[in-house]
Amino acid sequence: MAKLAEIVANFGAAAKGKLANKAVTGAPEDQLRAPLEALILQLAELAGHRKNAVKLVGETTLAHLSTRPDYAVSVRDALAGFIEVKAPSKGFDPRRFTDEHDKKQWKKLMTLPNLIYTDGNGFTLWQDGELRASVALEGDIEKSGAKLAAPPSLLGLFTDFLA
Repeated sequence: MAKLAEIVANFGAAAKGKLANKAVTGAPEDQLRAPLEALILQLAELAGHRKNAVKLVGETTLAHLSTRPDYAVSVRDALAGFIEVKAPSKGFDPRRFTDEHDKKQWKKLMTLPNLIYTDGNGFTLWQDGELRASVALEGDIEKSGAKLAAPPSLLGLFTDFLA
């Protein structure tokens, strides 16, 4: 699992660099996007997918739900699922959201067959509205940098999501 540790450490370093930029600040959720994309693509390869087999498309509109998850994810050109990214302070378990917008969005997104919620500090996998896996990273996405770590179950969560 040395490769997993390296991938997560790189994610932590990249995210911390974007979140801690002193010259200019942006929305925390948006600062996670590039590091998260790299993390997901590297985890996909570690899970056995060929390079470029997994693709992420940002802000995909789901007209039937009147919402836009942050990513639609395809595997070998077939839709695999969706990812919703929240700011680190919001958490990664949508059942605990207090913001009305987030709660309303969760009611829509929970109807999707395959969905990941993340705030950079952890990931939850939801399939048909049921929690299938929850993985908290070791450390803090805003402070840990390359010391950010993950249990081996993170790879399992993504393997299940991409299957």
